[in-house]
Amino acid sequence: MATIERRIPGVVRDNGSVYYTSVTSPSDDSIAVCYMVPDRIIPVIFVPGIMGSNLQNLQEDPVWVVNSPEAMAGWAPKSATYRKRSLNPASTMVFDGGELPVGTSLSTATKKARGWGTVAKKSYGNWLVWLQNALDDCTAENSYGRDGLRCSLKQGSVAPGLSALTEEEVSLSYRYQMPVHAVGYNWLRSNEEASKHLANEIDRIIGEYRETYHCEKVILVTHSMGGLVARHCSEALGYKDKIFGIVHGVMPATGSATAYKRVKAGWESDGTVVGEIARHVLGATAKEITAVFAQSPGALQLLPSADYGNGWLRISDGNQLVSLPQHGNPYQEIYLKREEWWGLIDEQIINPLDTLKKTVDQDWKSFAALIANAVIPFHNAIANKYHADSYAFYGDDQTYKTWGDVVWKRLQYPAYLNDHKYNVMSARPLNDTRTGIIDLAAGKLGVVSVQKSFQIQPARESGDGTVPVRSGYAPAPYVKACVAFQGVEHEGAYNPLPRPRPPQLFTLWAITKLVSKVKGTANMEYTA
Repeated sequence: MATIERRIPGVVRDNGSVYYTSVTSPSDDSIAVCYMVPDRIIPVIFVPGIMGSNLQNLQEDPVWVVNSPEAMAGWAPKSATYRKRSLNPASTMVFDGGELPVGTSLSTATKKARGWGTVAKKSYGNWLVWLQNALDDCTAENSYGRDGLRCSLKQGSVAPGLSALTEEEVSLSYRYQMPVHAVGYNWLRSNEEASKHLANEIDRIIGEYRETYHCEKVILVTHSMGGLVARHCSEALGYKDKIFGIVHGVMPATGSATAYKRVKAGWESDGTVVGEIARHVLGATAKEITAVFAQSPGALQLLPSADYGNGWLRISDGNQLVSLPQHGNPYQEIYLKREEWWGLIDEQIINPLDTLKKTVDQDWKSFAALIANAVIPFHNAIANKYHADSYAFYGDDQTYKTWGDVVWKRLQYPAYLNDHKYNVMSARPLNDTRTGIIDLAAGKLGVVSVQKSFQIQPARESGDGTVPVRSGYAPAPYVKACVAFQGVEHEGAYNPLPRPRPPQLFTLWAITKLVSKVKGTANMEYTA
């Protein structure tokens, strides 16, 4: 008996994983097995992290387009003045013309229509390809899904404590097309604005599919700050009823002290040539970072929130140790401290365009307004709020040490200075390298003026190099699963090369689990 495979109209019913109708040939006893494309759609929408979306200016000229390391190298020599002017939230918007990755059967037009050009190919190109192929493996070569990657997840769990996928879960997932979309957003602006943009895109994507298919809700997959955007969209904007569930990767759920460190000392390097170039691209000193950070509510919203806890900023001088915040208010206790050397922002470098320093007061007021009107309300809006069907993973690896605490420690001096009395918190700065070392006027010892130097200490907490464990683990009480993985570096957390790793398999596992949420919805039943 021969089997002939072709697509023809017919009833879409079978054992749960293959859709066909059998047609008996009038001239012999051969049977044509006709595999059908599911007519139900569950879009999977990827939401990137900060700096992971491509941007253009109001003249539609590309400004920040992350196609490759080589393409970004031109940013390495850019001054704080250039960055202040170019990376301005008021004069930038999403650019959808980023280079598109290859490796799928999708046409260039389809990838562009799905928003793949709005996100960084360097960071996410391989991931989008891998995920689409993993969700689109119902092919003749793959026995129409029977040998797909999802099936292998029935054999064992992707992490300790997690169950393997069931036959029912896997079979159900093959009843749906799951096209992968990407929604870039302007990461310089408030994540509340990005949340509204995501909501509009969810409506648009569902609406366009409904013109031809059955489509009710989406699944979101997020990276880093994209998780904050998705949480706000789901919970603060009330879009949870249009979302089956969310998979969060390396999300700074309560912020990260790494953000404070980078504002005060610039980006860090891993010591390699590539790492040193990346440091200069992203901002080698506080001058380059502050020029952008102080005007960008999206970046400021990555700072530790009140839920991060007390005592993460420490100033150590011999036998003296001061820890902040002390009263659960990092905004007033740290970020809005204007003249203290340990405060977040040095007002003198907020605006490099103001060479004569005539607008310092106004620049500070503008920054303070962002904290009051954008950062605090956003943090409050998402505090301990997650979609009811959420899954999360984070990095927990000493190889990728992270600033969970930031410690300013006095450089080595004679022991007799340990008990030298002066107010370290209000000491006058004499010199700031903008790379994490500040010299202070520490009063006098007799008739001799004392100078003390403080340096930010290396990162010590386990994490992924950007998000410490304490923030990555924070969703645990509120989500279906919150899993720690070793070997996860923040930017490359989703990179499946050279081979898929636990974070990618966990995400596929979680997506498959979330498909089960279609039960009882209009997306469940098939029609001829």
